[in-house]
Amino acid sequence: MRISTASLALAAVLAAPVISTASSAAAGSDLSPEQSQVLFQARKTWAKDNYQRRLELLQSQQRCIDAAASADALKTCRRQMKKARKSLKQDYRAYVNKVRNQLGLPARTGNKRDAKGRKLQA
Repeated sequence: MRISTASLALAAVLAAPVISTASSAAAGSDLSPEQSQVLFQARKTWAKDNYQRRLELLQSQQRCIDAAASADALKTCRRQMKKARKSLKQDYRAYVNKVRNQLGLPARTGNKRDAKGRKLQA
C-alpha cells in the first residue's frame, strides 16, 4: 500500500494544531496553582476596576464618530481610539507585571519575540 505525498501533507496539516495546542497547554502549566489563582484575581480586579474607564472610552469614540463630518475626521477618531486603547493596554500590562514580579515570574512586554525567548529559557 502506497501513501501519496498529498495524503502525508494533509495528515501533517491536520496534526499541526494538535501539536501546537499541546505545547501551549504545557507552557501554561509552568505556574503553580497558587500563582495561577493570584494572576486570575489580578486580572479580575483589573477588569472590574477599569470597567468604567473602558466604557467611557467606547462612549467617547461613539461621540467622535457621530460628530465626524468627513473621512479625515473619522480617521482622526480611529487614531484617537487606537492611542487610548494602547494606553489602557500599557496600564494593564504594568499592573499585571507588578503582580507577576511579586510572584517571582518574569514580566511580560507584549513583544512576540520576548515570548519566544521566554519559552526557550524555560
